[in-house]
Amino acid sequence: MLYLPARSVSNHSMLKQHIHPADLPLFSEDLDQCQKVFDIVRAEMGMERESAKESSLASHIIHFYRQGIRNEHQLLILARTAAIC
Repeated sequence: MLYLPARSVSNHSMLKQHIHPADLPLFSEDLDQCQKVFDIVRAEMGMERESAKESSLASHIIHFYRQGIRNEHQLLILARTAAIC
């Protein structure tokens, strides 16, 4: 977890604002990994482009990634499971 200082309340005290990793932005490397997993699972499942299932799969992959699942193999397992549910 990251903590960022908030505005000063008094000269001697600072409040800390809690930032959850899921609230941090995704960078191009993050999106590349999510895209790779998405492309693999989409091809395996034979999903149509721009379908509701495809959109749901993309949302699940981003959700898993933001929750801290960074390992490609683990992402693939979770994405495949989400795709068949």
